[in-house]
Amino acid sequence: MRLPCVAPVGARVRGSVNPLPALARLVLAGAAMGLMCTVGCGRLPSATGDAPAGGTGRVGFAREVQGAAAAELNPSLVGEANCGAPPEQGHLGALVMAVMDPLAAPLACECVKGFAQRDYGRLAGFLETYLGRPIEVVYAESLETAIRLAPQGRLDVIIGKQSVVRFDATRCRLAVQPVAMLTDKEGRTTLRGLFIVARDDPAAKLADLAGYRILFGPEDCAEKHAAALVALRAAGVPLPEQIETRPSCTNAALDVLENEGPARTAAVISDYARVLLEGCGTVKPGELRVVGQTPPVPFVTVFVVKELDRALCRRLAEGLQAVARDAELLTALESKSGFVLLAEKPADQGPAAAAPQDGSQVAVAKPAAVAIWPGWRGPGRDGLCTRLPDRLPENLPIVWQKSTTGSGLSGVAATEEYVIIADRDSTDRGDIFRCLRAEDGQEIWKLEYPAAGKLDYGNSPRATPLIVGEYVYLLGAFGQLHCVSLPEGRVVWKRHLAEDYGAEVPTWGYCASPLWVDGKLVVNPGGRETSLVALDAQTGKEVWRSPGLPAAYASFIVGHFGGVRQIVGYDAVSLGGWDVHSGRRLWTLLPPQQGDFNVPTPIDAGGRLLVSSENNGTRLYEFDAHGQIIKQPVAECPDLAPDCHTPVFAGGKLFGCWMGLWCLDVDAGLKTCWSAEDEAFEDYTSIISDGRRLLIATVTGELLLVAAGRESYELLSRVQVLERRSELLSHPAVVGNRLYLRDTRSVCCARLW
Repeated sequence: MRLPCVAPVGARVRGSVNPLPALARLVLAGAAMGLMCTVGCGRLPSATGDAPAGGTGRVGFAREVQGAAAAELNPSLVGEANCGAPPEQGHLGALVMAVMDPLAAPLACECVKGFAQRDYGRLAGFLETYLGRPIEVVYAESLETAIRLAPQGRLDVIIGKQSVVRFDATRCRLAVQPVAMLTDKEGRTTLRGLFIVARDDPAAKLADLAGYRILFGPEDCAEKHAAALVALRAAGVPLPEQIETRPSCTNAALDVLENEGPARTAAVISDYARVLLEGCGTVKPGELRVVGQTPPVPFVTVFVVKELDRALCRRLAEGLQAVARDAELLTALESKSGFVLLAEKPADQGPAAAAPQDGSQVAVAKPAAVAIWPGWRGPGRDGLCTRLPDRLPENLPIVWQKSTTGSGLSGVAATEEYVIIADRDSTDRGDIFRCLRAEDGQEIWKLEYPAAGKLDYGNSPRATPLIVGEYVYLLGAFGQLHCVSLPEGRVVWKRHLAEDYGAEVPTWGYCASPLWVDGKLVVNPGGRETSLVALDAQTGKEVWRSPGLPAAYASFIVGHFGGVRQIVGYDAVSLGGWDVHSGRRLWTLLPPQQGDFNVPTPIDAGGRLLVSSENNGTRLYEFDAHGQIIKQPVAECPDLAPDCHTPVFAGGKLFGCWMGLWCLDVDAGLKTCWSAEDEAFEDYTSIISDGRRLLIATVTGELLLVAAGRESYELLSRVQVLERRSELLSHPAVVGNRLYLRDTRSVCCARLW
């Protein structure tokens, strides 16, 4: 029998059961208490020893103890969790910081060297010095436990997995506000769920899990629950009528390996858990395979209670930002660049894992998918959102509408608080980027700069703004690139793609929206030595450059292809892949027929690559085990050949417009399921999908809602939103139930339900 480091209390440990759950508060002055370590992928506190080395703050350690000894330590803590009344705030003594990060040293194990040993005691000491106030740290894997352990049940700062903190805060009636996110060793602030199967299971991709018994994580773990449901829907896998969950990654992994039932079993685990499960000996290396992953969701987030003094909050944010300058502290936190500050609307509620009102089973993680449309084609650059209505209102309510001084080609980027659009001044000699208040469309700030020139189709910016944390990245058609503070519009740094990198402005201007990858901003100047360039997203300093050909117009994506994480996109004549860390070009693919404009964005189809162009139609490519593209496409469809429009991959189908609306079955060799003729589909369109419906915005300002997944074309709703005399070429944004549209005359906010 192989034992994991620790399974949750009451959960099976590969053939045994732990029957005695109990909670205990352990505030240890020095003597270590040697209990079993935890894999860090479930949600229970576990025992600890001394304070982390180097921590100068007073530290209270909380873990769930197995056995009757826990009850002897503190019998009052045994029983059903109940947060009780919200804790009192506004005290002047020590700040109390609850740490719920599953990769914190006291909440994890030491089985994998240099991983899951984050030292928050060191962070507490750093912040004590910065703030001039003592800090007491409480470690727990649930907020209710942290409140019990905190002095007078009082918390000021909470650090943990975002979806868990939000979920628990709702249960505990504690109003919290996110202020920063911690980067990992690669510079990421997100995590994913991984779909795993046993080594000898025949499934090779996510779509193969149709008919499987799938084990999800708890509802509060977005990467293992809400995001997993979204991923399955996008892959066309029917969702189970009853969602079967496991309390930890350990339980889920062992159930997959020990499955003896008639149905094949898969499970969803947190991406960080895979290393720990193998490192701790819970599973043997290679015993489990990954066949798919979820969209990214926010990971470790710093929250403050809303009652905390605002000046102190600002000072705390400054202190968190200063962590990036302390190399030793970065190492202790297993972080590349410390904390990324957020510009997020205060939230009183939990993770908003609420199912759509149409009766479907899909739950949505609000921070990951509902509360932001950060840039080109949404959070995943795939045109997918988490919910569309069953029908469009006959008279779509317009919340607000604002006139613009120039036309718009650039897409809209939006959060719950801000809407970013590109504009042009009245003389047509300068660019304007406007930040509007999402609530009523009032202008908060604008960025103006000279940008004289003459391009076909107008001179306004083409690239969609990109929102990352507290920053927004703005690229004009003539190459001016600005990093701007999102709340106040202050320019943090700027570059010029053509002038700084020895490149020529493309014929139709710079169109590719910047790509954020691991703390780097990837752009395509198109210079001989600077075909692709990565900049430090916070400073604008060059990280790497890649030589090559002039720039194309399509935006780049990042994904895992052939097991290799890589940037994929076009130069002027070819498709290529680039190493994320070094910029080294990994492969090049020339199309069968030369002369494509290379405007549509490549599409990640679950590790395969879909591309569409006007001369070569739509093609599906696979990759070898080394991440190299296999040059012969596995499927082709010459009928879907858009020159500008990017199709959407959802539910195993590809939906795109080119002289009609096409539905292609990707797994059936791009076979045409159906096509529909309509005047609306003969010109440029933008498509957004939630996996069950398509929202199609036409160039004439009309919206069509079409059923996806049907055997034939089914139009559900059709409404005219904008005046037909204007053109809608800008890609819309969906944030919750709000739809943002930008035409040649205005920007408006409409309510979808």
